[in-house]
Amino acid sequence: MKQDSSDIKRLLGFSKPYLFWLALSLVAAVGVAIATTLNAHVLRMLVDDVLTVPSGIAAKAYYESRLTNLYFVIACAIGVTALKGSSSFAQTYMMSWICQKITLKIKVDFFDRLQKLPLKFYSSHRTGDLISRLNGDVVVVEGMLKEMTKIIADPLIIICVIGYMFTIYWELGLVIFLIIPVLAFVVKIISKRLRKVGQQLQNKIGDISSIIQESVLGIKIIKSFGMEEQHSKKFAIEAEDNFNISMKSIKYNALNSPIVELFDSFGVAIMLYFGSKGVIDGRISPGDLIGFLTALGLMFHPIKKITNGNGIIQQSRGALARIFEILDADCEENLGDQEIPQDLKINLEFKGLDFGFNPDVRVLKNINLKVKEGEVIALVGPSGGGKTSLVNLIPRFYRWQSGSLLIDGRDVRDYKLESYRKLFGIVPQEVILFKGSIIENVRFGRPDASHDDVVNACKSANAHEFILALKDGYNTEISEMGVGLSGGQRQRIAIARSILKDPKILILDEATSALDNQSEKIVQQALDSLMKGRTTFVIAHRLSTVVNADRIVVLQDGNIQAIGTHQELLNDSDLYSELYHSSQSD
Repeated sequence: MKQDSSDIKRLLGFSKPYLFWLALSLVAAVGVAIATTLNAHVLRMLVDDVLTVPSGIAAKAYYESRLTNLYFVIACAIGVTALKGSSSFAQTYMMSWICQKITLKIKVDFFDRLQKLPLKFYSSHRTGDLISRLNGDVVVVEGMLKEMTKIIADPLIIICVIGYMFTIYWELGLVIFLIIPVLAFVVKIISKRLRKVGQQLQNKIGDISSIIQESVLGIKIIKSFGMEEQHSKKFAIEAEDNFNISMKSIKYNALNSPIVELFDSFGVAIMLYFGSKGVIDGRISPGDLIGFLTALGLMFHPIKKITNGNGIIQQSRGALARIFEILDADCEENLGDQEIPQDLKINLEFKGLDFGFNPDVRVLKNINLKVKEGEVIALVGPSGGGKTSLVNLIPRFYRWQSGSLLIDGRDVRDYKLESYRKLFGIVPQEVILFKGSIIENVRFGRPDASHDDVVNACKSANAHEFILALKDGYNTEISEMGVGLSGGQRQRIAIARSILKDPKILILDEATSALDNQSEKIVQQALDSLMKGRTTFVIAHRLSTVVNADRIVVLQDGNIQAIGTHQELLNDSDLYSELYHSSQSD
């Protein structure tokens, strides 16, 4: 993954709406830098104007003048402290506000992009890794921004302090000034290592998050195959790798402070030697020496903060790159600009349609099929024949490579994606219920639906009675993925959701295959209610549930092998006859 300064520039670009506040915070940062430098000058005045006793001055006159100077120095010290404190508060608060606003914007943009990405993207990215990016990487970038706001005043302090040192003893200031490029070169080398390690660390955290999520969601499968120990070993290996990478990061971060302190000691040694000679030779005063020494300490302190903060920033750039990778991912294709007309008839036609998840392998080949409004079309065939792929193309979840899909003679891609998908209701095999109450889940497609509308939809879905039997009825909170409800209950809530939406095109993707016989009968009754008057596509494992379909399409290896009614296919299609009798014996 390419990383360069453009990532940082792009991150800083999020601050454009807050340039006024950024300018104010920089003014406050200048106040911090000036106040910090004045601390050295206050000590310089204390030594030269208060503590140093010049010869030939009467004791009383000396005492009075020094006492006056002392009062002035104390007043200056208080003023400098007040200036630094108020400036530091203003700078910290405003920069933190900007930081939080940027983080909020990134979170919202990231989640919004996830909603707009095509299903093809999700088929090639692990859910745990995406969650890690949203939760983990965004938090890391937030910490990165905080470090950037903390050190915003430090370069100004360094500039002010160096300038002050030049006013005291410019020859010595030049020597100290030349140390900084050497230090910067060393820090740059460490930064490159930190950046690389940071990328590895965030990727590894994503791997671990994926394993945790897979383990939680697949715990039943893990236990049924007796794979608990092997899965734990897999996690332990990833955790050990994460530990090793973390220790590399800690090692490089730990090098920052000793390196700065080493250069600090060189600077102090040089200053003590040449500064002391300057005092002895009379070129500078003792106060100048103390002021220079204090300024040197004030300079290396922000340098240390910058190097430590830079370590965190470089380490965090891996997380930043992972976030931008999602923000830069291509959204769903939405070429059309037309709204779905109110009087649209649902006559669909597949014309020479080819589809594959990659350019080299075709899942569907030359699909030609006409579907009339209100017709119930069943899709059957061996596993891997292309049934689910075909129904996923109808709502434009994927982009086909060639051919076309028409609705009332017009290419479906002429319509806005949001408008077009309002035509659909989908009841999958694995029902997804969202955090919230039952009534909120039923209203998912129509948030403005009345309570009576929800109740009527649930009655049609044979869900009303079991909902009333729950502790809080329609206000019962549903736990994650609908845990606590039976498979049939979850299916009936999903059916009620589709009934309430009142779609013109219905897709049932093996909606009853995971249910027992008793639950299947109840759900099938609800489905029959839902299918009335709608153009419906049904994928069914048990072919007995689709014998009454208007037409049955037999798919094998991505090709349509036969089309007809149940009886016609029993007579004319060996493949269908074999599938039907096989399903009857299951």
